[in-house]
Amino acid sequence: MSKGNKSKIDKLGRVVIPKSIREALNISHEDEISLYVEEGKLIITKRDQLCTFCKNAKVVQQIKDNFICGDCLSSIKDL
Repeated sequence: MSKGNKSKIDKLGRVVIPKSIREALNISHEDEISLYVEEGKLIITKRDQLCTFCKNAKVVQQIKDNFICGDCLSSIKDL
């Protein structure tokens, strides 16, 4: 699926995510989103993701498009 719109950034650095894109991503008012840069592109994802490794919903860290819960993060640090 590919959707696209143009938007301008206002003086405070804000941009409106068009309704069609919010609906496509099931993003609602006050949902948390994550932003990061990858290969010169701004990536926006809905924050309520599951841990990439164990599928736990208590995500504490995001690395690019991977989400990590506290238990898995501790396990990774112990490697």
